[in-house]
Amino acid sequence: MRNVLVVRRLVVVVLGCTLSAVAHAQGPSSPGYPNVDKPFAVAAGDTVQLLNRVLIDRAPGARGARLDVQYSTRIPASDMTARGDQADRIAQLFGDEALKAGARALIIGICDTRACAETKEPPRQWYVYERGIGGAWRRKP
Repeated sequence: MRNVLVVRRLVVVVLGCTLSAVAHAQGPSSPGYPNVDKPFAVAAGDTVQLLNRVLIDRAPGARGARLDVQYSTRIPASDMTARGDQADRIAQLFGDEALKAGARALIIGICDTRACAETKEPPRQWYVYERGIGGAWRRKP
């Protein structure tokens, strides 16, 4: 069980570094980050600050395109369950966009710092989703 947690954390770090490297590799002609930076209503009484939305055409080792969505939330970092539930709702809301873009994966990242919003550091929490049977996006363990 401990090895599984270590592998999960390693995957999260690698994904975060990949997103950051891609964002920085785009150079000065690319839009600045955060590239959205607008309030986004998840549900009644639940609004987050949508920071970045990036379509990665083919990341190294990936089977296809993916959509990365980063946001900040008022839910404290200590409430992992509530943050995960909120990320699940956001994944469903962005699922159609990901599907239309041909993405096979959807990655939701929660930024707790301005440096994260500017893609200078990876989000502290990542959630990876794949489209399941029936079209719903399911979080990978």
